Amino acid sequence: MRKIDLLKFGAVLLFSIISVFLSEFIPIRIDLTQDKRFSLSRSTLKLIEKVEDPMLFSVYLEGDFPAGFQRLKFETIRMLEEFRAKNPDIKYVLIDPSENLNSKARRDTYTQLRNAGLSAIQIKVEESDGVREQQIFPGAIVSFRDNEWPISLLLEQFASNPDAQINASIQNLEYTLASAIKGLTKTYRPSIAILQGHNELSPIETASLELSLSKSYDVDHFNLREFPIDTITGEPDLNKQVILLNSFDLIVLAKPRQRFSELDIWLIDQYLMNNGKGIFMLDAVYADMDSLSYSPEFLAYPILDRINLSDPLFNYGVRINTSLIQDMVCATLNDRKSIIPWLYFPLILPQTNHPIGKNLNAIKLEFATAMDSIRSPGVRKIPLLFTSPYSRRQSMPGRVSLATLYNEPDQSKFIDKSLITAILLEGALPSFYANRILQNTDFKNPPKKASNAKLLVISDGDFIKNQRNLVRSDIPRGSPLPLGFDQFTQRQYGNSDFILNAIDHMLDSEGLIEVRGREVALRLLDMQRINRQKNYLIGLNAFGPIVLILIFGLLYKIIRKQRFSKFS
Repeated sequence: MRKIDLLKFGAVLLFSIISVFLSEFIPIRIDLTQDKRFSLSRSTLKLIEKVEDPMLFSVYLEGDFPAGFQRLKFETIRMLEEFRAKNPDIKYVLIDPSENLNSKARRDTYTQLRNAGLSAIQIKVEESDGVREQQIFPGAIVSFRDNEWPISLLLEQFASNPDAQINASIQNLEYTLASAIKGLTKTYRPSIAILQGHNELSPIETASLELSLSKSYDVDHFNLREFPIDTITGEPDLNKQVILLNSFDLIVLAKPRQRFSELDIWLIDQYLMNNGKGIFMLDAVYADMDSLSYSPEFLAYPILDRINLSDPLFNYGVRINTSLIQDMVCATLNDRKSIIPWLYFPLILPQTNHPIGKNLNAIKLEFATAMDSIRSPGVRKIPLLFTSPYSRRQSMPGRVSLATLYNEPDQSKFIDKSLITAILLEGALPSFYANRILQNTDFKNPPKKASNAKLLVISDGDFIKNQRNLVRSDIPRGSPLPLGFDQFTQRQYGNSDFILNAIDHMLDSEGLIEVRGREVALRLLDMQRINRQKNYLIGLNAFGPIVLILIFGLLYKIIRKQRFSKFS
């Protein structure tokens, strides 16, 4: 018996030693989790393979942080370990920007991190002598060759508790980290045209978005009404205009205020029929906050028909209504005395599993209108943004008055639920000119429908309009502020993330955006139950193992006694 046992023990020991030795040279990783949380997506693996030189992730999550940030740190390290297991050129380092620095050096370090593109947040740390506030940078800077890419590891979600933000950030980690690799390694930069010629938002009003896009895309302004000249005839060359417009991978139309001619519409229609991608942000009603600076109220009125885009949009599968949305879940205004909710600024909390809107901060709309989905065969319609269950429509023409700031709204009137304010159209968009040909063109047989066009329509022309500095003294007056940031209430909204996700979705040939839709189940402890059963759990953990050992020892003694009593 003893000889056999020794042989078994020796075999197991030898197998263990050989397994450990081979694991150093032949790494084997098996994901046995139900949601495959330790498995990287195919698109991420393709990106990792493109890293042929050392890439360093400098993660600024080292330090004495609350449990939630420690969990974010652990999950970030785990994800980077997965990256490194697939490609040893990917490395990471944890950095505490506050460690062993005097106050001046710490301020200089913080300034450098902000200039690099990282945002700081304030947290409270409990200590033996009280609670102190600490500034942290929950992000990373990725260095590859001579380039750097800042990434934020913490998703901002307005009106969400800290645990929900941490959970959403952990679910989004693979996409966040892989996006940096994509941005640093890709060689082809898609081109985006911001359309001009119809009194759209000015370049200074879209400067923040253009700056964000310039990291990954080539951004240009394209005037639909400025035609290249034919060198032979000296006349405007429509053929060249079509070629120039079709050279862009995506077009953006933001708040046009002048009428589109038939030729303008035809150019856009033919662009979409060639499987173009577009984002249209339109005001169906004239309503502007600047009007309230001259008078306590103004008359709002429909302008969509004057712009002349309602018929083409209806043909594609969407109708924008001309009634203003009022929503009791809304953003706020600062009247210099207090911060007050403003019903005309709906606050949209994205409730969708689509990658464009998943896990986003609240989105702010200004004087938006509702939209309807129209039946259009072959076109897939995906509503992305909805109002709250406490909203209503105000018929136009109508008055918009500052008095609504100070009067309590009658909740019984807010009975409209989930009004659509943004919808994505994909697939076989039908041509607005399928059965008629525009005169004075050489294109006799325009395509009757697209096969894979994409068009996002948002019923707020100011969706990508950034504010200009009027408050801060450390930057020039009139400088563009980050998109979605309200300098008067000091709140950051999710408009920028939404539009960047939409553009990534439309132009992402590698399918990385789909990683944002991935669900990772975070099996967290029930803290309320733990607090209720605190003493019981402490006793169970302290004495439970001892009792189990005593029980097993007693059972072993009884079994051994019975076994050997047969031979006595």
